[in-house]
Amino acid sequence: MILKKKHLALVLTLALVVALFAACGPRGDTTDDNNEPTPGPDNGNLEFERTFADITPDWSYEIEDRYSYNDHTVGWLDVPGTNISDVVVRNPEDRNNLYYLRRNFQREFYFNGIFYIDFRADLGPTRDYLGVNTTIYGHAMTDDPEHPDFDIMFGQLHKFRDLDFTSQNPYIFFSLPEENLAFEIIAIFYGNSDNPAFSYNDNPANAEDFIHVIEETVLPRSLFHYDGVLSPDDRFLTLSTCIYNPTGGVTLLHHSETQYRFGIMARLLDPDAPVRGYREFAVNEERIVDPDGHWPR
Repeated sequence: MILKKKHLALVLTLALVVALFAACGPRGDTTDDNNEPTPGPDNGNLEFERTFADITPDWSYEIEDRYSYNDHTVGWLDVPGTNISDVVVRNPEDRNNLYYLRRNFQREFYFNGIFYIDFRADLGPTRDYLGVNTTIYGHAMTDDPEHPDFDIMFGQLHKFRDLDFTSQNPYIFFSLPEENLAFEIIAIFYGNSDNPAFSYNDNPANAEDFIHVIEETVLPRSLFHYDGVLSPDDRFLTLSTCIYNPTGGVTLLHHSETQYRFGIMARLLDPDAPVRGYREFAVNEERIVDPDGHWPR
């Protein structure tokens, strides 16, 4: 009994010492199980700064693995808020953007196709090899969220026609073999790909020429207003797909005979730039439309 009392006294003494050290320790931030900082009692409202290097997913393993099966593998596309996260390919001998239009990863006929890059784009293992604009194509079987085919390929890109959704999901991630990249959305637009003045999917050698295209034709067609400033040093990622029922209640009954496209354009970000989890987009009240009030030209 005496020994047990001694043990009890020792335990109580150790507990008191621990409590004293805890009381005298620094107040404020602590860390969680992943060694990430968490707000302490003195700064519960503090928003810890994260960079894009912190939040950009790493798909290098998947790219390497897929390349071993198909050497047309060039990257991996990841679009938050959607089911879009998959390999991206390009046939280096394709000069009309048709090879993967109806082929799958195994290069076999597949009506839904696969995500593939425009033949004019410049690619390499890191951002240093990118040209001015990299366009990725993919089919959308419908733009109706209630349709069972909405989840196929680029169908869920049409979620970005909603202002709140775009504000909450303003970033797109595209991984190259040796670098994972983050882009911020600058335009959500409709356009006629047959319009020679609307070369949204081009990749000119002169960056200033493409900035002119963006400012004169893409941003004026955007559903939402972008308040950033573009620079000739910027690099862009463009996602292009089909559109069936744009705003205004117009339905394309013969969609296969049209050249209208739904596009998302995004600007490459510095990996050390701080993350803004929410972007305050606004409706573009002056958006260019055609005379009947529906289609942009």
